[in-house]
Order: sequence, then structure tokens, then C-alpha cells
Amino acid sequence: MGDQEDDGYSIQAEASRIFHDVLLTDPRLNIPPAVVAAAARTRFDASAARRPFLPAPVKCSESSTALWALLATFGNAIAAERFPGVADGQEVVINSDVASLFLFSFLLLRVGSRPISDPELARRYAVNDTTNQMVPWRRLVTNVYPTRDGRWFHLHGGLDSSPCLRMLGLPTHRDDVVDEMVAIDALSARVRQFDADWLDVEANEHWRQAGGICLTPEEYRASPQGRAVADDPLYLLEEFPDAGLPPVPWPAVDPATTAYRPLEGVKLVDLTRAIAGPTIAKLAALFGATVVRVSNTALPDLGVVLFESNLGKRDAHADLKTEAGRAALRRLVEGADVVLDGYRPGVLERLGFGPAWVHEVARRRGRGIVYARENCYGWKGPWRHRSGWQQISDAMTGIAWLFSRMWADPAPEPVMPFLPNSDFQTGIVGCVAIMHALDARARRGGNYLVSASLNQLNGFLIALGAQSPAVQRDLRERWPAMRSRHYDDLHRQMRVLSRDLPKVAPQVLRPSYFASAKADLGVPDEEMVFVGPAATYEKTKLGYDVGSCLRGTHEARWPGEE
Repeated sequence: MGDQEDDGYSIQAEASRIFHDVLLTDPRLNIPPAVVAAAARTRFDASAARRPFLPAPVKCSESSTALWALLATFGNAIAAERFPGVADGQEVVINSDVASLFLFSFLLLRVGSRPISDPELARRYAVNDTTNQMVPWRRLVTNVYPTRDGRWFHLHGGLDSSPCLRMLGLPTHRDDVVDEMVAIDALSARVRQFDADWLDVEANEHWRQAGGICLTPEEYRASPQGRAVADDPLYLLEEFPDAGLPPVPWPAVDPATTAYRPLEGVKLVDLTRAIAGPTIAKLAALFGATVVRVSNTALPDLGVVLFESNLGKRDAHADLKTEAGRAALRRLVEGADVVLDGYRPGVLERLGFGPAWVHEVARRRGRGIVYARENCYGWKGPWRHRSGWQQISDAMTGIAWLFSRMWADPAPEPVMPFLPNSDFQTGIVGCVAIMHALDARARRGGNYLVSASLNQLNGFLIALGAQSPAVQRDLRERWPAMRSRHYDDLHRQMRVLSRDLPKVAPQVLRPSYFASAKADLGVPDEEMVFVGPAATYEKTKLGYDVGSCLRGTHEARWPGEE
């Protein structure tokens, strides 16, 4: 690895370049002057690992570290405004080890000394889950398979694989299939009977199920969808000042008890189910927001991943197809500062809770609302309405082919990333966008719409360039077991990551990188241990007001309301 060390490359130096020269200077983002000024007080922890250690051809660690720096710097500027004499002038340090762990933080969660893989934790979650998604036959629907015309298609079973299996003309359950390779071979043989274009239209436009053709970065950029969003920044911020809504002061907090977090007192309604959306809200809670997640215990959800994504939140059951559930959500929105929409585009509009209605609620009450939304494809273009997941974005933007090229030349088949990088980094982007909009609301008033997408994050990541040949060679040597095939889904690859990370990069598992809190996950006073924040301030103390909880644990109301 001598040539990499000789050229002076480090995660911290590249993250600093991305932060200062790419993010802060992007005219499309229009970063406020106070945030640009606060960037002088953001630095990167030199004690963290210098050379890349995640087996990826793209700059996952560097990008995540830079985005954490932007998030923390936005927070620093807001904290200085809210807490003069205390938080103004403070420095913030970004740790790239923790920013890297953040990208698969759910895998490192421990609940009552049990790892997240413990079957007991899965049993607790499964009380209201009847989809049985984790058996091989149903789980491995979400995978890359070859098609009849020599291309590759990523199926996705979502939270319920039954529609996708019916689309393929296969049984929805195969209790006799317990071996993963048996399931893979049977699913692969069936997918190979169809052309990729047929599957793309059939899945997305008829069955309304996520799925996508594996494109190279060049093919995606040339596609109608790639061209439609080519000029979009990492997030879009739209302001509606014509509503006549005045500036909204930051919520009053008791300076004697506050941790000087930038979002103290802000109320956020979390209407999300998949990883990127819940991560936006989880980060908002870390930075001080009061978050109420609205879920429906009759519907499938994230499984035990929910234990980590619900950190810092209250979770309330509400069936939005009933009048009682709709009334409960209306009450929450009427008191909210932020409404976060992570559903398939158009779902909340059809239920009557889209941005037009939410902004009208704000106009009637005389105080603006930030409506934040996250999707897969972006918010313009012919595929903007489609359902999407991290794997679909990675497949269609070219990330999967970049991973394959790292391990084989020429690359014979696409290989999916071993971690949900685009989900978690989109979570950072979404929280940055919310801070940006709340800051504008405090200064100018009005309603705001902020929009983020997985594809825009992946486009940003690809534009940063691949790791050098020397770095990729070093990573191949350090991670020989990560040489995956097209059918190695996230679960199969994460087994290798969990097993080999302590050997390859033991320094990133320092106890100081983890935090703990009391959980409400079915056992009283149970301690949960999780990856802590990648940002450390001099005065501001980031942290969660509450630990994680099961779905439907709380009432659909803001804390302190009767």
C-alpha cells in the first residue's frame, strides 16, 4: 500500500476537499453565509483511520464524513443563533471512523447485550408481522438476476414479496426451500425467461412493485430519467413566501437544562417506512427535535432494523384509512414544524396529507411548515412516480457495475454493495435540507418544500470519482471474502462484513464510538448500545431524549399535550 501512502491521500483530506470545495461552493444549494462562515470551525479528527478500509470502489467513507461535516456545520450555525454566549464560536470535530460505521449502524446495534442478529429480537418485532419476509424464498426475491436478453434485473420484494412472486408466476410461499442457493437457482431460472425491458415495465407500471435494470453509470446518465435530474443538486429547497407567513422564532427552551442542540423544541412528524426516511428523522432527533413517528401496526415494516431507526422517536399507531387515524394525524400536523414524507410518491396526496394540504394548514394557523420528502428516482423525469429502494437506486445508477469492476476486469455481472450506503447518506442529506429550510423559516417566514432522493445521492457519489487503483487493490487484498456474485444480496454480504471487520479494521470498533440509552423494546429498563454521533461539539451535546421503541408504543400526540 506504499504508493497510496506516498501520495498523501487520506479519508480526512478528501472529506475536507468535498466539504469545502464541492458542497459549500455548490451554487445550487445556496448554503447560507452563516454556515459558510461556521465551516472555519469544523475540523476532522486526525486520530481516525487515514486510509480507506471499506471494500468499496466509491468514496463511501469520504462522502459520509463530508456530509456529516455539512450537517454539523449547519447545526453549529443554528446553535450559535439560538444560544449566544454559549454555543457561538464553538468548534465541531468530525470523526470519519464513526461516519463510516454510520453507514451500517443497524448491524452493530445491541439490545440488552443481544446483537441485532439474535432471533429473540426478531421474534419481538414479528408480533404484528405476518409476511415472513426473512425466509430464503421470500427474502431472495430482492436480488439481481440475469434476463433472457443478456441483461441484469434487480427485483425487489419490498416489505411483502407476494406481489412480485405472483408477477413471476411463482408460489408466494415455499416452506420446503430452506437453502439459499436453492431459492436463488429457482428464482434465477424464472427471471431468465423474460426480457429486462418487459420486467421493468411489468413490475413498475402494472404491478407497482419496485424493480430496475442494472445500468452502467454511462447508461444511466443517458437515460430519460438520468437526463431529467442531471442538473439537480443533492437536495431541492422551494420557498413559498407568498403565503404571507411571518418569520417563526426558534422554540423557547430552558437554558439551564438544554444541551444546546440546534433543533431543540422543533416538532417533526415522521411518515416513513424505509431506511433513508427514518434516518432523516433519527438524525433530527439526535440534533434535538421531538419526533413522533406515525406507523400502522397492521402493515409490514422494517423488521429489527426498526430498533435502530426508531432511536430518539415516539411511535404512534394510526390507520390513515380510518377517520380516527386521519384525525390523529391532522392533530399532529397542526402542531408540527416539519412533516417528513418517505412514502411512495403520491401516496400521502391520495390520502389527503400531501404538501398542498399541509402548507394550507400552516397558512390557516399563521406559522409556516417545512414539508420534507424523500424518494428513489428524484422529483422529475418519467420514473419519478415509481417505488424504489436503496438496491434499485444502486442498480440503475451504475453503482452495482462499479462494485463489480473493482473485483473483476472485465466485469461479467453487476454486484450489489455490501452496505446500504445510499440510504444512510440520503438520510444525512435530508436532515441538512430540513435544517436549511427551518433556518430560512426563522429568518424570512413562509412555507417550504424540501426534496431529496437516493439517485441524487448516488449521482453525487459517482461524480466524486472512484478510489485510485492502488486503494482498490489494497482493499481487494484486505477483503478477499467480499468477492461477491450477482446473487449475493445485502444479507449474505453483511455476514462477511460482520465477520471480517474486526480483523480488517479493528480500530473502528473503539468503545468510545458507541453510545447507550434505555430502550422500550419489550423488556423494562433494557439497555441498547448503538453507534454514536460522528460530530462532537465543544458545548452542544448531541444525543437522544428517548431510546428506541416498538411500533404503536405511544399516543398520537405531542409530549406535554393532554
